[in-house]
Amino acid sequence: MDGRHIEKETMSTSVIIDDSRLSQRRRTQQWLIVIGAGVLGLGMSLWQLSVPEQLSFYNSGVYFAASFKLVTGVMPYRDFVFVQPPGILLALSPATLLARIVGTHDGFIVARVMSGIVVGLNASLLALLLRRRGRVAMIIAGFGLSLLPVAFWVSSAVMLEPYCIVFVLLGALALLGSDEGLVPSRRRAIIAGALFGVATLMKLWAILPFIAILLCLLPRNRRRILNTLTSAGSTFIIVALPFFVSAPRNFISQVFVEQLGRSSNSSNDVTILNRLVNLTGFATTRIVPSAGESLAVFMVLFVIVIAAFVRRRFDDVRDIFLVVSALLIVVALLIAPEFYSYYAYFAAPFLMGLFAACLSRIAPLLRPCFARLQVRAHIRRLVGFSSAVTGALALFGAVLWVTSQFSAYAFGYGIYTPWLNAIDHHVPSGSCVVYSDVSFGVVTNRLATSDPRCPNVVDPDGMLVSYDDRGHAPQSLVTQWRSYFSSSPYVVLLYPRVPRIPWDSSLDSWFAHHFHLVYEKNYVYIYRSTSHSPS
Repeated sequence: MDGRHIEKETMSTSVIIDDSRLSQRRRTQQWLIVIGAGVLGLGMSLWQLSVPEQLSFYNSGVYFAASFKLVTGVMPYRDFVFVQPPGILLALSPATLLARIVGTHDGFIVARVMSGIVVGLNASLLALLLRRRGRVAMIIAGFGLSLLPVAFWVSSAVMLEPYCIVFVLLGALALLGSDEGLVPSRRRAIIAGALFGVATLMKLWAILPFIAILLCLLPRNRRRILNTLTSAGSTFIIVALPFFVSAPRNFISQVFVEQLGRSSNSSNDVTILNRLVNLTGFATTRIVPSAGESLAVFMVLFVIVIAAFVRRRFDDVRDIFLVVSALLIVVALLIAPEFYSYYAYFAAPFLMGLFAACLSRIAPLLRPCFARLQVRAHIRRLVGFSSAVTGALALFGAVLWVTSQFSAYAFGYGIYTPWLNAIDHHVPSGSCVVYSDVSFGVVTNRLATSDPRCPNVVDPDGMLVSYDDRGHAPQSLVTQWRSYFSSSPYVVLLYPRVPRIPWDSSLDSWFAHHFHLVYEKNYVYIYRSTSHSPS
C-alpha cells in the first residue's frame, strides 16, 4: 500500500512538473510573439525612414511645429490656432526640446523615430491583448498589424492615430488583461481610466473604444464604471486645464466645436465604398482593392464574426471589446463628414484583432474535420509552419513593393525633400517666414526665428476650418492673413494661391504689389517682400 501511494504521488508530481514546464514554454512563446510583432513593426517603420525623399503629411509639420512653439513659450489656442487636443504637443516635447539644440530638421527625425516605435509597440500590445486566444491569433493580429501598409504610412509621419491607439490598447490591457479574472480591481480601473483620458487628449476619437470598454464593464462590473469614468475625466481635465485657462473660448471652439461640427469639403467628398477601400489598409498602394473587392472583404469578415459568435457564449470580455470597438469605429468613419486614407489605422487594430479572435473561436469547430484526415501530427505542424513562413515572406515582399510610393514625389501627402533645399539658399537662417506648409520650415531648419514680431502661423488649414463662415472665409480672416504677410519678409507656398490661404481679389492684388517671386520650381514658391533687402 505504501509503495503504491508513493508511486501515485510521484506520478502526480511528475504531471505537475510537466504542466508547469509546458505552461512556462507557452508563456515564453507568447512573449516571443509579442516582441517579434513589435520588432517587425519597428523594422518596417525604420525602413520607411531610410527613404530620404519622402516628407509625408502636411499634418506632421503642423504637430511638430506646434509642439516646438509650445516649448519656446508660445501657447496653442491663445497664440495660434490648433484644432486638436493638446496631447500630441506634450508627447512630442522631448523631440522638440532637442530640436532647440540640434535644429528642427534633426528633431523632426527623432519625432518620426518616436512614431515608428509607437507603431511597433501597438503591434506588440495588440498581440498581447489576444494572448488568451492562442499563439496563432496573436501572430495574425500582431504581425498582421505590423505588415499592414497603412501602418507604414502613419509610421513614416507624425500622426495622431498611433499615439491615440497606444494609450487605448494600454488602457484595454490594464482593465481587461488581468490573469486574475474578469473583475478588475479598483486600481486597474483607475489606471485604465487615466490611460483612456490620455488617449482622448491625443484624439477625441478615443471616446469610441472607451464607450466600448464601458459597455464591457456594464453587465458584471458596474461598480468599476464610475472609477474608470472619474479617472478618465480627471486626467483629461488636469492636463488640458493650463491650455483652457490661457484661452477658454478658443480652446472649447478649436478642440470640440470645430472637430465635432466641421463639414465636408468638395476635395474630401469620399463615398462609403471608397471609405471601405481605405479601411482595408491597402489604399494608396499598387494593389489597392476595388470597391467591389473591398465590399466582399468586409462581407466575409461579417460572416466570420457571425459564425464565431452564433450559438457560442460571449465568454471572453476581450472579444466583446473588439466587436463593439470595431463596430463603433467603422460606422463612425463611414458616416464622418471628413475622411482621409490614414484614418484606416485607427480602425486597423480592432479589425485585425477581431478577425484573429473570430478565427480562434471557429477553430475548435474545424478541428474534427481536420482530425479525419489521416495525416501525422508532425507533418501537419511542418506544413503549417512552412505555410506560415512562406505567407509571411510573400506578404513582406509584396509590402516592400507596393509601398514604393514612399519614394515618389508628392504622392498623396508627401514631397520630394531635396527640392526643399532651395529654401536654404534663398531664406537666411533666423528669418521670419510665413509658410502654407510649415513642414517646409521644419525640414530646412527655417522654423525658428530671431524676429519677435514674426506671426505664429502653424496650421493654415485649421485656421480656415476655425474661421469658416458657411463655406467662405470671412473678411476678418483675409485681413488677418494680410497682417501676417505684412510682418514677414519671406513667404513660402506649396504653389501660388494655395487654397488653404483665403485669397480674394484684394489680398491677391495686395500680395502681388508687395512681394515678388525669387524662386519657382517643383512645388516650392519662395517670395520676398519688396521692402526687404536681402542680407
